[in-house]
Amino acid sequence: MYHVIVNKIAGNGKGLRMWKEAEKFLEKKSVTYHVSFTEYAGHAGELIENIEENVVHAVVVVGGDGTIHEVVSKLVHKKVALGIVPAGSGNDLARSLGVPFDVEGALFRILKGSYQLIDVPKVGEEHYISIAGLGFDGKVAEVTNRSRAKRLLNKLGLGGLSYVLNIFRVLFTYQPSDVSVAVDGRLYKFQDVWLIAVANLPYYGGGIMICPDACGNDGALDICVVSGIGRWELLFVFPLAFKGKHIKHRNVTMLRGSSIQVSTSSSMIMQCDGEIVPNGTIDFSVEKKAIKIF
Repeated sequence: MYHVIVNKIAGNGKGLRMWKEAEKFLEKKSVTYHVSFTEYAGHAGELIENIEENVVHAVVVVGGDGTIHEVVSKLVHKKVALGIVPAGSGNDLARSLGVPFDVEGALFRILKGSYQLIDVPKVGEEHYISIAGLGFDGKVAEVTNRSRAKRLLNKLGLGGLSYVLNIFRVLFTYQPSDVSVAVDGRLYKFQDVWLIAVANLPYYGGGIMICPDACGNDGALDICVVSGIGRWELLFVFPLAFKGKHIKHRNVTMLRGSSIQVSTSSSMIMQCDGEIVPNGTIDFSVEKKAIKIF
């Protein structure tokens, strides 16, 4: 049996529209499923808290990266696989894994039954699946999640653009910090750090390829540090990140490791998979090949 989790308000109502299409498809294919609808933040994880591994073949999320983020920690090291029908604003996990963005294509992929084992990073007590970001991008994610523009752009099918617009909104007020990063025991120090991205997969922010070489099954995390750069030059570097070409810039440092500790001179907002999370302990690790994803 498939347990379908639907976030009806994902993508400003896109979740419900895609579920209606998915429901018809599943009925037509005579697929056995149970559907649950999320009602508040964190509900998706609660819905599969006590999932019966011998009964449920897969959890299928019809929603965005935030909804997926909620269920990931519940499926770590479980027999139950994760299926994705992308219905959010950014859909960066689907983009990274090559999941089709249309309902039929996404469901065909799930019903085919071929899965891959993906690493699951952890920061403090928080699991995530794609990217954790500290600093500037954390602040942009915070502003984006509560912006009216995001809802409007979702209606127009341009949800990913909301993140880009808020980059400009935050750019002229954000204050960089000094940061120390320990990677597998080796210490790196940076001044005037704008952002640190710790990535399991390449994409975030609706198509920004912040860590182009990140691979979800290599047992390591890729780290992008942007430091010592002026605001106007950052505007030049930013567009390069959509193709991953920013990594050649002199103010961008790329690192890789499986054990990462970050110390900052001032508080930095942290997002995981686009969701703001507490960052009392900025200590990253990797649980290797810990989740099955179609």
